[in-house]
Amino acid sequence: MLQSFDITCRFFVDDVPIRRYPRKSDNTFPIRPMYVYGSIWDASSWATENGRYKANYGYQPFVARYSNFKLEGCAAGSGQSCSPPSGSPSNDGGLSRQQVAAMQWVQRNYKVYDYCSDPKRDHSLTPEC
Repeated sequence: MLQSFDITCRFFVDDVPIRRYPRKSDNTFPIRPMYVYGSIWDASSWATENGRYKANYGYQPFVARYSNFKLEGCAAGSGQSCSPPSGSPSNDGGLSRQQVAAMQWVQRNYKVYDYCSDPKRDHSLTPEC
């Protein structure tokens, strides 16, 4: 059963929201503990405008670094007793109009690939789409 508060995974970089995944059904998060995992991998055959841009291995090794990394959320199974952290200055659980506009700008100008929008992907295993 969906809870009454806004259950959304939000990703911020330098306090700017860049992605938002709302919970659409009981089949999506958080039905069990979640993890954050970062990786660097070559998706140049499909995730870069159908292979238009290839990885240049002359720049390897590829390294990712995170600084001032913050992770906030509710424990799995906490139910309505947990108030998820807000990304909004108004603290209402959502994003402000300014934050939504900033996220849309980032996505228009920097997002190269979105698996939810890819008609070649099988979305039966990605209920968030």
